[in-house]
Amino acid sequence: MRIVVDKEKCLRSGQCMYFHPKLFEEGEDGYPIEYAEPVPAELKEEAEDAADICPSGAIKLIESED
Repeated sequence: MRIVVDKEKCLRSGQCMYFHPKLFEEGEDGYPIEYAEPVPAELKEEAEDAADICPSGAIKLIESED
């Protein structure tokens, strides 16, 4: 599973970065930078929660094809 943030939808509320700092960090432009690698199994629930709490729905989870 990969995390993708749609910057056009993102409101920069910071909830993803605040509640899930293992998966997101703040970029210089104020937008979140998502975890660059496939999400490890131990962080899958955190990734799902981040997508659920995003007020604009900008966080998408893409399942791996392998």
